Amino acid sequence: MIESINVDMYLRDVAFLVEITPEEFDRFYYDNVTRITDEEYRQIKADILNVKSVGGVTWVLDSGLMLVYLRDGKSDIFVPHEIFHVCNKILYMAGVNHDGDAEPWAYLIGWMTNEYYRKYWAWVDSKEKGKK
Repeated sequence: MIESINVDMYLRDVAFLVEITPEEFDRFYYDNVTRITDEEYRQIKADILNVKSVGGVTWVLDSGLMLVYLRDGKSDIFVPHEIFHVCNKILYMAGVNHDGDAEPWAYLIGWMTNEYYRKYWAWVDSKEKGKK
């Protein structure tokens, strides 16, 4: 699955690359070549190829695009872990400090998790329908 979530409030785009092959990442790169440098492409592809030791990774690219790679899209460990990283980076870049009021984090993490799983389960359903 390759799906984007636009976080309009913070002017950020987050692309989730879930259970993808290196070839699918190549297609994603060519579709987004103006937003991913050659060096970023090489590093991300190397990380994705290292699937035995990488369950999830979050990158913030020079263009501002955020990428999240998840080897297993329903992982109870890696999905919330990477969503936390994304939300933390978004809020940090927006200048929102964690000064005792955790509400911005709680709201954004909840919203991002809901958006992610809505897209993920729609993708799973479409794959299942394609098998019938």
